[in-house]
Amino acid sequence: MIPEVKRTTGVDDESLGFLLLAVPLCALPAMILSGRAYDRRGGAVLSGGLIAMGGLAPVLGGAGDVLFLAACLAMLGAASGVVDVALNSATVAANARSGRNFVQSAQAMFPVAGVVASVVVAAGRELGAPPWALLGTATLFLVAAAVSLATTGAAAASAPRPKEGSAPVGQRQVLVLLGVTVALALLVENAVQQWSSNRMEFELDAAPGLASLAPGVFALCMSAGRLYAQRTADATALVPTLRTCALVTGCGLLIAAWAPSPLVALAGFALTGLGLAPAAPALFASADRAVPENVRGRAISMVSTIGYSGYFLGPVAVGLSSSIGGLSAGFTVLAVIALLLLVPTLWLRGPAAGTAP
Repeated sequence: MIPEVKRTTGVDDESLGFLLLAVPLCALPAMILSGRAYDRRGGAVLSGGLIAMGGLAPVLGGAGDVLFLAACLAMLGAASGVVDVALNSATVAANARSGRNFVQSAQAMFPVAGVVASVVVAAGRELGAPPWALLGTATLFLVAAAVSLATTGAAAASAPRPKEGSAPVGQRQVLVLLGVTVALALLVENAVQQWSSNRMEFELDAAPGLASLAPGVFALCMSAGRLYAQRTADATALVPTLRTCALVTGCGLLIAAWAPSPLVALAGFALTGLGLAPAAPALFASADRAVPENVRGRAISMVSTIGYSGYFLGPVAVGLSSSIGGLSAGFTVLAVIALLLLVPTLWLRGPAAGTAP
């Protein structure tokens, strides 16, 4: 949808880049505030965030000037921050109360949704559908999801907590460690999404069509990796999950970094997706285990806010290291960063690690 929005507003690439920063910059403070709101209001926060996103989507498609576009992006960023924290909180709450492990499978739907959305938008643009109509379709799904949460037992899994409280100092230190680890995982994820096609097309001379498959293959393998992790007995056990993630992801990135051909690089990106996939869901489940139930929202908020910084740093890290030795060097640096996922396994014990105290 970015090309259509650019066309209707007449904004240039440089200005659009700055305008798009409004989304993450407004999402971060919303993430910080929404944790406490979730602890007080539970599923109502998630429903409200979904409705807000749904209402803003078609308005964004009809933006006709720069100021209006900036305001829409800022509000959309804030709403997405609320939904991010509330959805993760509701997922781990339902996971804890049901006694069933489905955090991995729930998170597996995110990459699938991204791929489906890109296909729908591409088809709609080919058919000449206006931006407001395409984004209006998203509104229908978001509002339907909000209504479903409000009228079914799904919202009950995230009911308000009976009392206020805060995590003890030791638990906050664990949450900071978990948040930094989420940031590392998201750093690698976003960097691969942004740079994988460039590595294939400009350094390995892949055809544009083949190169453009790299982010999609990576995303689908992320989903497959989470679905596979869900089938294992230790789907949310953090220490064994992080060990596997670090080693498999590091190997995949090294293959992609030094591949002699586009297909080998594509296989490396696929292996990276499979290896990295279970890390973030397991970390959020670990954050839930580390704190009392009445501060669940604030725990997820802290981990999400720290972790979200990885999205800022990932593309920049690859870009800077690539200026020295090309994208091979950039992805080698990412492989080293992936191995840092092993660091928390040296300290985490007890509930946060998914083990006995």
